[in-house]
Amino acid sequence: MTIAVHISFSDNADAPQHNFNYRSFTVLAGKYPEHHFIFIFDKAFDASLIIEKNITPVLLSPQIKNRLLGYYWYNFKIPALLNKYNADIFIADGLNASLRATTKQCMIVKDLSFLQKENLLVRSELRHLKKYFKKFVSKTNCIAVTTEHVKNELAKFFPQAKEKIHIIGYGSDSPGKHPDYNEIEAIKEKYSEGKEYFLAYITDVSVANTIMLLKAFSAFKKRQLSNMQLILSVTSTQNEEPVKDLATYKYRNEVKIISAPGKQTEAAITAAGYAVIYLPSMDVLEDKGMLAIKNDIPLVTTDNEFNKSLYGKSALYSPADEKNIAQYMMLVYKDENLRNEHVNEGRAIAANFTWDITAANLWHALQAAAEQ
Repeated sequence: MTIAVHISFSDNADAPQHNFNYRSFTVLAGKYPEHHFIFIFDKAFDASLIIEKNITPVLLSPQIKNRLLGYYWYNFKIPALLNKYNADIFIADGLNASLRATTKQCMIVKDLSFLQKENLLVRSELRHLKKYFKKFVSKTNCIAVTTEHVKNELAKFFPQAKEKIHIIGYGSDSPGKHPDYNEIEAIKEKYSEGKEYFLAYITDVSVANTIMLLKAFSAFKKRQLSNMQLILSVTSTQNEEPVKDLATYKYRNEVKIISAPGKQTEAAITAAGYAVIYLPSMDVLEDKGMLAIKNDIPLVTTDNEFNKSLYGKSALYSPADEKNIAQYMMLVYKDENLRNEHVNEGRAIAANFTWDITAANLWHALQAAAEQ
């Protein structure tokens, strides 16, 4: 079988290594050397990314810089390339498909944030999906989704797709550090004046709930009278100071802000924390919650079906208001048995979030599509 896949990534140095298509299909190429994999790039790539002999890399111009070029690329350039290599199945990048290709296709849907009012898409992207996504669903032979919740929601909006949706999970690159006592103490000395701390991930997905988090921390401090601190780990896409007027905040001396610490450093800071607070305001697949779980740290996150489908019994789910978030902070702070229970549940959950498992599930979905 010849499998063609579009590998699209941002300009970040580590982007290809964390790209869903790249990671999944590199694993598959290694497991199935008798099959041929075509990795299609729309911009220059590092040749070292091609690590299996049965992968043929192809640079297909023009680079997709806007919607018009994307339409041309998928509907004119891709069909010709698929015919050239006699491809059996094509996998687009993200929520895309080629409407003119005669080759069978599979689409990977990681989340359904584009159907929500709160999302990260620009207007042009939303218009594009509103116009074409239903056609993409009809055109594809299989749709691979990350969780049962995504499957159910997608089937609800697009009933015609129900029979071709396959759950594949997702591979997590979140590192588990598991530092010893001395390492934990050193981390606390560096980042929280040697005191215990809650760690909050502030990303594009969760930044809207930052003020609410600070109010919850205030309520926690007033009731517990502890030395607990709050560290805000801010991603590079957010301002280094995501909180306006922090200087007027009563507990400002107990709040520390760190900016884009990097995966390994953030994992170490996570592993030394007392609990992680991650409050996404939209259903977007990020690896942050799994970072806490893989480091045996209790996770408090937003109470919704999308998060529950990801973390199961390993997380504590709070309604998005300061009173409840503060209550969960106090709960995880006071109840050692509860902490241990969620850490143990997390270990079982984390074992399923690997690229090997995701790739194996994806392979079954591709085989089902090829046999249609």
